[in-house]
Amino acid sequence: MTVRDRRTFEYISQGDGPATLLVHPGGPGYTYHYLRPLLKLANAHLRVVLFNPRGVGKSWAPARPSAYTVGNMAEDVDALRAALDIDELHLLGFSAGGFVALEYAHRHQRQLASLLLCDTAGSALEIRQANRLMLWAASSKQRRRLDALEKKKAFDTTEYADLAERITAPFTHRFLPSKHHPDLDASKLSKTVYRAMMTRSGDEFAVDGTIARWDGRKYYAKIEVPTLVLVGRYDFFLDAAREAADRIVPAHLRVLPRASHLPQLEQPKEFLNAIREFLLDVTGD
Repeated sequence: MTVRDRRTFEYISQGDGPATLLVHPGGPGYTYHYLRPLLKLANAHLRVVLFNPRGVGKSWAPARPSAYTVGNMAEDVDALRAALDIDELHLLGFSAGGFVALEYAHRHQRQLASLLLCDTAGSALEIRQANRLMLWAASSKQRRRLDALEKKKAFDTTEYADLAERITAPFTHRFLPSKHHPDLDASKLSKTVYRAMMTRSGDEFAVDGTIARWDGRKYYAKIEVPTLVLVGRYDFFLDAAREAADRIVPAHLRVLPRASHLPQLEQPKEFLNAIREFLLDVTGD
């Protein structure tokens, strides 16, 4: 798909309109594949579009790391809306994609029919709080080893990646036997995008990229479109999701009891049903 300014975006689409569920994946920097269960929502009345953001997969990539910002990605969403000729836009932001969805709601609310914030937060501060939560829950042995690896700046080593995985696992895929799932294995992370936006060094618990000062919580009071806030009970963003639901007046909160950060894989039926019911209420179809 080619949008204005000759930017191209890789995407997949199923179903027909007039309503369109446009899905922004997280990471930041992951391809859309781990969100493929959402394609099951497509029908004769709902088109589901998954796409890869700038710099991800085969989508257009800017030359400068500074171009990877929440604001720029929100404008990419609007360019996609125009290129796909979407009249009734239901925007779903998953994890870091929720930051973009929230920013889009602030900039282009008139273009939105509804907003779906899934397993996400509203600010860089809440990302840091989530990181502290996971570190607090780690064992003392894990924290000591993490400190040692951080002092060495060994962020690109296999040992560091494995340790970070063990620390975050209870909050990311608690109810999956392992992180090896066909949809997860198919999804790839762009380190360029991830490091530009989240962590320049590769420190999994630092937030010092372009998102470091982003705060979308000031937008909550101005959101007037129907909003679904969906989160897993053991997600590191649970508190952030609850705050969003409390402060967005038209928001409806759904907490899935046997899920963490990947409810589409941990509780797939419940995840899809929550979104389906919300969209049925909004669209009437």
